[in-house]
Amino acid sequence: MTALILNLLLGVVPAIILGGSIAAGVEDDRRHRLMFLLVYGLWSLTLAMWNWMRSAPIGWIVLWAAVGVASLIVCAVMRKSPRI
Repeated sequence: MTALILNLLLGVVPAIILGGSIAAGVEDDRRHRLMFLLVYGLWSLTLAMWNWMRSAPIGWIVLWAAVGVASLIVCAVMRKSPRI
């Protein structure tokens, strides 16, 4: 039960920070979204490694690793695409 609560809590931290920065008046433009994807991808991979080191259930490790890799791939694709 502790692993569930910690993973859910730590998983939403970057989203809360994003919401706080938008509420503080930072313009939500393309650069801001790319930075969020980069930070969220790295944060997710860090959570995957943290769970691995704690010998948490394999589901959490796979989930955070997949979310991290997907986020970094989307960030790279958005960076290469022409600006709209």
